[in-house]
Amino acid sequence: MNKLISLAFLLIVLLVGCTSYYRDSQFNKAYGPVQAIDRRVTAIPPGDISFYNDVRPILERRCDVCHSCYDAPCQVKLTSFEGIDRGGSKSMVYASRVLRTTPTRLFIDADSIGEWRQLEFHPILNERNQTPKANVQNSLISLMLELKKDHPQPISDLLPSTFDIGLDKEGACTTAENFVDYKEKYPLWGMPYALPGLTADEHKVLTEWIEQGAKITPRPEPAQKSVTLITEWENYFNRDSLKEQLVSRYIYEHLFMAHIHFKSLGDREFYRMVRSSTPSGEPIIELNTDRPYDDPGPIKFYYRLRPVVSTIVAKNHTVYTIDETTMDRYNELFFEAKYKVTSLPGYEVGYASNPFKVFREIPAKSRYKFMLDNAKYTIEGFIKGPVCRGQIALNVINDHFFVSFINPDKVTVSDDTAFLDRVSDNLALPTSVESTIRLVSLWYEFNSKQQEYLTAKEEHEQGIFPDNKGWDLSYIWDGDGHKNDNALLTVFRHFDSASVVKGFIGENPKTGWVIDYPMLERIHYLLVAGFNIFGNVGHQLQTRLYMDYLRIEGENNLLKFLPQDKRIAIRSNWYQDTKDEYQEEFEMGLHGMKLETNVEFSTDNPKIEFFSMMKKHVNIPIKEHTSLGGCPDGICPGTTSNPFERKADKAFWKIAQLRGKQVQLVPDVCFVHITTGNDKTDLIYTVIRNKALSNNSFLLDEERRRVIENDTLTVVKGYIGSYPNSFVKVDIDEVESFAEELVKLRDPIGYFNLASKYVARRTSPDFWTESDWHNQNFLKEDPVEAGLFDLYRYHRISEMFEVEFKW
Repeated sequence: MNKLISLAFLLIVLLVGCTSYYRDSQFNKAYGPVQAIDRRVTAIPPGDISFYNDVRPILERRCDVCHSCYDAPCQVKLTSFEGIDRGGSKSMVYASRVLRTTPTRLFIDADSIGEWRQLEFHPILNERNQTPKANVQNSLISLMLELKKDHPQPISDLLPSTFDIGLDKEGACTTAENFVDYKEKYPLWGMPYALPGLTADEHKVLTEWIEQGAKITPRPEPAQKSVTLITEWENYFNRDSLKEQLVSRYIYEHLFMAHIHFKSLGDREFYRMVRSSTPSGEPIIELNTDRPYDDPGPIKFYYRLRPVVSTIVAKNHTVYTIDETTMDRYNELFFEAKYKVTSLPGYEVGYASNPFKVFREIPAKSRYKFMLDNAKYTIEGFIKGPVCRGQIALNVINDHFFVSFINPDKVTVSDDTAFLDRVSDNLALPTSVESTIRLVSLWYEFNSKQQEYLTAKEEHEQGIFPDNKGWDLSYIWDGDGHKNDNALLTVFRHFDSASVVKGFIGENPKTGWVIDYPMLERIHYLLVAGFNIFGNVGHQLQTRLYMDYLRIEGENNLLKFLPQDKRIAIRSNWYQDTKDEYQEEFEMGLHGMKLETNVEFSTDNPKIEFFSMMKKHVNIPIKEHTSLGGCPDGICPGTTSNPFERKADKAFWKIAQLRGKQVQLVPDVCFVHITTGNDKTDLIYTVIRNKALSNNSFLLDEERRRVIENDTLTVVKGYIGSYPNSFVKVDIDEVESFAEELVKLRDPIGYFNLASKYVARRTSPDFWTESDWHNQNFLKEDPVEAGLFDLYRYHRISEMFEVEFKW
């Protein structure tokens, strides 16, 4: 039997090999051999299609909304010409793998098309004889567009069930040579996938560009103003003293993922801080280490500011703004402070991943204040970074919680450099270890380190508070005297994605975090600097498990401000239904909390009372988002300026009151466009569903931990979220009836009827019109922070029929 199986397997391999050889030979005969194609030209002939003027705008509106970032289908990134030229791959970036894989980061891990082909990327443009016929018939892009044109999806009915629009759908990554099979198997899977096709004009432009050889002209040279400013900053980061080198390394390891925006330059001009083998003034050659703290090798490197040339998409757009005061602030924090740097730390594995060792000579308060200055950016690093993808990765946090920070000017562990140096071994992170076999032993090892750290921290705090009275309200950072609006943040989890916004937004949540410097630094080095998206499953699980400790630590910091005799009951409510075998972990979670609070309370609900205290203590108005839930009758004082807005606010206030079973049919993130007959007065609201869990103690089986009766809605003015699940369009004259219908929803049929009137379905003829409006409106409202919304998680109405709904 085994011999027969082996023989059958051999025959299959031979058959596949022969089929592949036959197809290659047929393509060689029809279009010539595979060859290197240089598509760069100095100018486009008159009348020909321009990539930047004609093609890129279409790609941005119709293709980049799915084909961007690491989760682009088949790794086809259409946000830049370099991504188109690179092509696609059958390998998935997000995957559970036993062994780490070779990184495939665009602009970093390969410098030529030949190198990408060695990394098994296949072309999506013709790379054979360059004739108009061959360019079209041997281009995967044109083949996919033509398939959509020949087999359009319905424009009135529901999306066929043959479309898989799940986050972890099986990829059908084909090539031009194998497109005949793909077309036969998936006739409706042309591009744009599971969305309406292009217009005739859009199709014509893309096809003609491909037919003409998909030529590309050089990008415009940067303005002299930009060159001068970038040179100034590159010189600043590449100074020679030991202190200057160490500080630059610290800044780089925190900004490597940022889209750096210089306030004196254009709103849409962004840069990445990179390590390059070339100095300022020469072309950048970026070092392709897995992590920012990995060994750069023996060559001398330079910190450079590399222009971001890809289309900006909201899901990974983390903005760090530099203005005319930033350099002075760096000097104040890092160079006016009195300390000496005696030697430069190395890049040894295990050591470089521990910032408390590497940067031990920089005062802890300086490091902490640097991170607090842009705290939203720091938290957004793990919210929008590669780690934050998928339900298992995200179920480490609650759907809605508040974040505040320990005051850096108070005497705590956050400003005690010597203490943090002493406990640095216990602050080590598992990011440098990629072992699946040792997963359990590593968990125990880092659990033990965490408990030892909490013990040392408690002893340290008992020395600060000998009268057994701990923190009072002054230990909450107030934004440097009510000036920095990063002091209070809100995090929303949307099942398998998340968002962070400034201010305490929405109703009082189940939990909150109070973050001190050791916790904030570990969040960054665990989930941003230390997370390797190309690592193995052991690395990914260790990262997820360690984040449990950090979440618990942040929650416990909040509990320390609450009465000691209330803490167990409050925390028990956060961790209901934990299994017996996890009871010890639950009790250890209360470790290090012997001090009584120094905050005085007057109600029986100290958590809610403390949230209110923090809002008053910080007292910084947040203009970006106004939550309607807490406004009496939907009228928020000082925010409603016209009759359209007042009418819509009152209607959406009713929606914000929905609870429990009533919100089961509401998708995670809805963008609601209120039309008024004038684009200038149209309104935008975001409706967010917050799903309640009994606890966050486990990786799997989230549905078992759902507490549906505690689900809520947050309704805000403006945009929150990068992945809209639905676009809702309501005329101002219908907004009250829309709200009434939504409030009365009782079953999927009711949702279907409501959605049929107001939701832009994936099959709606006006889908792209509505998508374009939201992207344009976001850009108008926030020209720096805006990016294209991703449609990868856009719902189809039929999904609501799969909801287990019990009234």
